[in-house]
Parts: sequence; C-alpha cells; structure tokens
Amino acid sequence: MPASSTRPGRTLALFMAAFVALAALVGGGGAVVARAQGTAAASVGDLRPRALVFSRTAGFRHQSIPDGVRAITELLAAAGWAVDATEDPTRFTDDNLRRYRCVVFLSTTGNVLDDAQQRAFEAYVRAGGGYAGVHAAADTEYEWPWYGRLVGAWFKGHPDIQQADVRVEDRTHRSTAMLPETWKRTDEWYAFRTNPRSDVHVLASLDEKSYRCAAPSTNMGGDHPIAWYHEFDGGRAWYTALGHTKESYAEPLFREHLREGILWAGGEKAAPAAAPAATPAQPAAPTVPATGAGARRGVGTVPAAAPAHGLLAQAPAPGSGKSSHLLLIAGIGVGVVLFRAFLGSCPRQTILAWVLPGLGYLALGQKRRGVLVMVGILGMFTTGLAVGGIDCVDSEEDWPWFFPQSMNGPIAYAVDAVNQRVVKTGRVGELLPAPPTIDPATGRPTPATMTSLKGIGAANEFGTLLIALGGLVNLIAILDTSRREPA
Repeated sequence: MPASSTRPGRTLALFMAAFVALAALVGGGGAVVARAQGTAAASVGDLRPRALVFSRTAGFRHQSIPDGVRAITELLAAAGWAVDATEDPTRFTDDNLRRYRCVVFLSTTGNVLDDAQQRAFEAYVRAGGGYAGVHAAADTEYEWPWYGRLVGAWFKGHPDIQQADVRVEDRTHRSTAMLPETWKRTDEWYAFRTNPRSDVHVLASLDEKSYRCAAPSTNMGGDHPIAWYHEFDGGRAWYTALGHTKESYAEPLFREHLREGILWAGGEKAAPAAAPAATPAQPAAPTVPATGAGARRGVGTVPAAAPAHGLLAQAPAPGSGKSSHLLLIAGIGVGVVLFRAFLGSCPRQTILAWVLPGLGYLALGQKRRGVLVMVGILGMFTTGLAVGGIDCVDSEEDWPWFFPQSMNGPIAYAVDAVNQRVVKTGRVGELLPAPPTIDPATGRPTPATMTSLKGIGAANEFGTLLIALGGLVNLIAILDTSRREPA
C-alpha cells in the first residue's frame, strides 16, 4: 500500500482521540456533569435544602426530560433550594441520599436501580426522606413492590396526546391551591393498573368524558385520579401524572403545581393561604371551566435566597451544555476536513461505502473483505437496536452520539426518522421487559412482552454506544476504500 494510505489512519486516530475526550466531557448520560455538580454543591455549603432530580431511563425516553430538569432547577432555586440532577444510579447510597430533602423521579422508565440502590432508597424514605414522582415515574420498577406502593399506582396505558379536563378535588393543598376547579390542558393522560384512591389522598382526577379514550387500557372506568400524595413508610410521597410534553414545563400553572409538590415532599412548610372558594371532596359533575391563567409564579414559600450560579444554577441534561456544543462543532469540523480531503479524487466506491457498509469493497472486487465489513458493522447496528431499542438512534436527544452513528449511512437516518415519528408519540415502549397488561377476561396479567434483551441495566446507553462504534468502524472502512484501487 502506498505511504500516502497511512495518512487516513493517522487522521482518524486523532479524530477518535478528540471524540473520546470530548465525549468524556459530555459523559454520555451526564455523569461527569453530575459529579462536578456534587463537588460544587459541597463547596458552596449544605445549609440550603437540596433536591436530587433523577431521570434515568431503561425504556422509553421522554423528550421533555431536559426541559423538566431546567424547570425544576429554576423553580427550586427561587425557593432557596439547590438541585443536583443525575442519571447515575450509583448516587443512590446511604451517605449521598441523606444530603437531600427530596428525590424527584422525573419521567424515569424501566428498572433504573439495582438491589443495593433500592435498599438505600427505601432506608432514605423510612428515615423521613421525600419522594416526588413526575409523569413516567409511574412507568418505573414494576418488579419492586415497595416502589409501587410509594408511587401509588403503576402505568397501564394512555390515549393520544389531547386536551382534557382535570378536576381539582382538593384546592387546600399547596400543590393545587393555585389551580382552577376545572383545569383544561393538553397532555398525555396516563391510566393506571389500579385505582390508588383508597391508599392516597387524591388531589386531582381526570374527566374521562372530556377526551377520546378508545381502548379500555386508556381509561379507569370513570374514577381516574391523576395527581395525589400520601405519607408513606416514614416519608412523604407526591405524584403527578402530568408533564409529558415539553410545553408543560413552560406552562405557569403546571410549574407552580410541580414546584409546590416537590416542596411539600421535601417537608417545606407552606406559607398561610386563604381558603379556596370551593373544595369538592369527591369528583363532581363537569363544571364550567375557570378562566384566567394566573400569575407566572411567586418567589417561593421561604424567603428567596440568591440564585445559585454556575453548575448549581442549572443541571445540564444529557446532550446539553458547552461540552456538547464543542463536541458537535468538533465532529462537524473533522467530518468536513476528512471528506474534503477525499472529495477531489472520491471514486464511486467511496460513496457506496457510506451508503451501505462493505458495499465499497464489493465495488472494488474485494468480495471477502466487503462481506466481512458488511456483516460486522450491520451486525453491530442490529445488535444495538435489539439490546437498547429503536430509541438508540436519536438525533434530538443523543445528538452528540448521532454524528458517529451517521457514518453507518442512510440506515441510521431511516431508523432515526422512524424513532421520531413512532417512538416519540408514545405508541412504542421499550421496557426490559415490557410490563404485562391485564387480561380483561381473566383479570390476571398476561405474559410480559420482550421488546429488547433482558438483564442489561443500561441497555439504551449500551445500544447507543455500540451503534456509534459501528459508525466509527465504517468511517475507517470509508477512508480505506477511498485509497484503494479496483482489483
């Protein structure tokens, strides 16, 4: 091989080193940010109350998670609280959890904690800790009975996103005092496997006549709690099924509802408030919707402290922050340099090598090499999908990793397009395994449906990285193909 053919190898080695270094800054799931955040928090001081926002997903991942992290951080900072955000389950230890007044499960899905982490969280709640669950927190840990009692009820199904009427049953609680008796809003309306009313204090319920619920799995037979709280096992638990959409976290009333619920779970005393005009004890007949959006939000229930700065001011979500922008810019820059270097003499087989891994070698007449590359890279791609699900290829939430994934060619863009159209609508789940549904004929759970391989705790992340690694391998093949002559 000519000496010049070694140049792509050196260039690629530099590219991969830069990619790995920048990827470490992003931390894939935000682990590096979370560790830095914890260090900064300790240096500032632990006199302020703190909340831990946990948003790990082992199944379907909501696009609104970054918006939720930002909103919670802003809202609690105004109330004098500090916030740490993480997707790292190793933060669930006895020593670490005792630093927090409240742990918020923000649209978590699937099995997100191992046995030791579950025991630590149980001990935290029994010692008086607070729990706040938001939306898909009810789509979490189906095999952990204690968690099911903590959250109140597990997710069963939902109709399409649409407008519906929320009946606010208790307007004396701090998390619903600001809401109208009938609250019209658009969201993804969860139905639950069991009705939690006998075990919790229901704050709000859903008027099932106000929205389309075509399938039995999307309603609860008329009594449909949607937000509640209860004292549980020595601690305090508050849950709201609202918060699927990105827009929710910019909605003034929902932001107040969210903030006050977390503060209640964290044991923050509410400021005295005037009694509402009406406090229905049970779900009433539909009423005329109240008007008025209300004020955006107050300063908080305790004297406002100076907003935190730096890492404490906002917990960057995965794929956000300066390091991610640097990674994207570096990736685009390296890609432009590499392809410009070969564009002038780019033969047909180089383009084919990107269109389908291995096809460039076949075009050169190197059948054995082409078949090996094709089988190897496409095998990595399909294995990544099998392990972690279609959401592994996500240009919106995992866009730092989508650059190397795109080296797999049009197949990556096709899977991403399907992901955006299908998975993000909530019609496809990726739990490990999918939770069983209730057979209406027998009243018993049906066998669980396997939608991806079981037993891998970080399946989505593993699949994402495997597909990205396959893309980098194909980039090597593309560069090698560009320097070869037909056989």
